[in-house]
Amino acid sequence: MTTTTGKRRGRRPALDPADRRRLAARIAKMVLVDRMEQKEILQQLLNSEPNLAHIDASTISRLYRFALDSGIVRVHIDENAPFKPPRVDHLERELMAAYGLQTAIVADMSGHSETLESSLADDRLHQALGQLCADYLDTIIRQNEIVALSSGRAVFYTCESLFNKHIYDKRNVRGVKVVSLNGNIAAEVWSMESPDARRAMDADISGSWLARAFPDAQLIRLSLPVAAKTPEMVSEWLSEGPGRWISPKVWEEKARQRALGTSTGIAAEDDVYVPTLALVGIGGVRPKSGHRFIVGLHEPMMGNLQPELGKMIDLIARYTNNGKPGFTCAVGDLCNRLFITLAARKHMSPTDLKELESYVQAINDRLLSVTIEQLMLVPKVVVVAGGATKFDAIYSVLEWQAMGWKQPIVHDLCTDRETAERLLQARRSSRRS
Repeated sequence: MTTTTGKRRGRRPALDPADRRRLAARIAKMVLVDRMEQKEILQQLLNSEPNLAHIDASTISRLYRFALDSGIVRVHIDENAPFKPPRVDHLERELMAAYGLQTAIVADMSGHSETLESSLADDRLHQALGQLCADYLDTIIRQNEIVALSSGRAVFYTCESLFNKHIYDKRNVRGVKVVSLNGNIAAEVWSMESPDARRAMDADISGSWLARAFPDAQLIRLSLPVAAKTPEMVSEWLSEGPGRWISPKVWEEKARQRALGTSTGIAAEDDVYVPTLALVGIGGVRPKSGHRFIVGLHEPMMGNLQPELGKMIDLIARYTNNGKPGFTCAVGDLCNRLFITLAARKHMSPTDLKELESYVQAINDRLLSVTIEQLMLVPKVVVVAGGATKFDAIYSVLEWQAMGWKQPIVHDLCTDRETAERLLQARRSSRRS
């Protein structure tokens, strides 16, 4: 009878249940996120945790399977999930030439009508634009950039997409400051995760997502309401605290110092800077739409804009419901600042136009937001906006001379294919007339 010599291999020590789940989660992240091979995972675990010297490749496989079976890793399949559409190069080149843009990004998607019945389709468009715009921002945000944001869905989805892109690997861009350009409504709008899901789209919310994409970004929350009760109160709100970040007087003084080269260069703790880059959306205030002024009409913070806001919506509704208004959007917004579109100026009667102007002026006088003139001081303004019903508003902003503005505001534009084609057609028509 032959006997074996030497020691028999003993059983490996059992892992504590808490350690087992922790290691399973860590291994799953290495496999699914870091795309590491089994040998690399084993080597990294042995280097970082010497007490795991007893594990081998088979243990890695078992723990990964445990992560899948126990719910540590969850699979979510969503056929309506946002996707990044291809870009239309020739339309981008034509837009840049037609409107003097520095950069144009055109998503190969058609614009959806923004109505209550098509909210998910319209939201999908905004998410797609956000993904393309996030890719672009990722290439232009530099060290010590001061990024300012407006409210809106497209801006929100841009910030969310950039955060998701760098959720595990923060961009190595330091010294970034993120600040809002307008006060909060606390209104929530449609989100395509489900018909019942809603998300706040205020600038302070978007800023919190964008700041987390960078390792040491400073987030400056305004924490202001959308409007004050009187124009006099606006000056009080903007004279101290976070409100100074959107104060026209402060911006003008900072811009003057920068032009004269008299800035001390020493940053005080409460110092305010003119943004070096602004990401803004263009909205269309239409009855029964997803615009934040509409869905947030009955929010407490919107009470300061009544009764003018309600009367303005009623006036617009009369034209919308008459069958042939001649325009899709009578009033647009840029950082919450309202403006009457060129199409509305052309098709509305003088009496109604004068009434609409009075409502817009009364609302703008009470808004806690940067002015259109302030945006002209920002070296780089990136606009992300699309959708068939916003065409008149987008076109009006690009036709800055016809609007009576001193200089162009938009440097870069991210929009959809249908809107781009209509913008080019409108430009050709205006040149022929």
